[in-house]
Amino acid sequence: MDFAGLSAETWVTVNTAFHLAQTGVGLLIAALALVGYRRRRTRSMLALATGISLLTFVSYLVTLSAVQVLPRVVFPLPGTITELVGLFVLLYAIVLARRD
Repeated sequence: MDFAGLSAETWVTVNTAFHLAQTGVGLLIAALALVGYRRRRTRSMLALATGISLLTFVSYLVTLSAVQVLPRVVFPLPGTITELVGLFVLLYAIVLARRD
């Protein structure tokens, strides 16, 4: 099935490239937050690094693993749960930062 003049295989490649870019940028942001944590030793920076990692890198790995193990109907659920936990950790980081 073609869309916008590109084959399905091309779209899979484009999708994979965007996922890898998202993962790379997320890891970069998490690494910068870890540097900030090591510099100031604040829990909010550690929570920020953890939340960003959960949203980008970990959720992508969980989704890739779930595709191999779970039925097609259920496999998005673990990645979505990981992203939700990441959002809660980011919320926790924001609340901690406001208290400091």
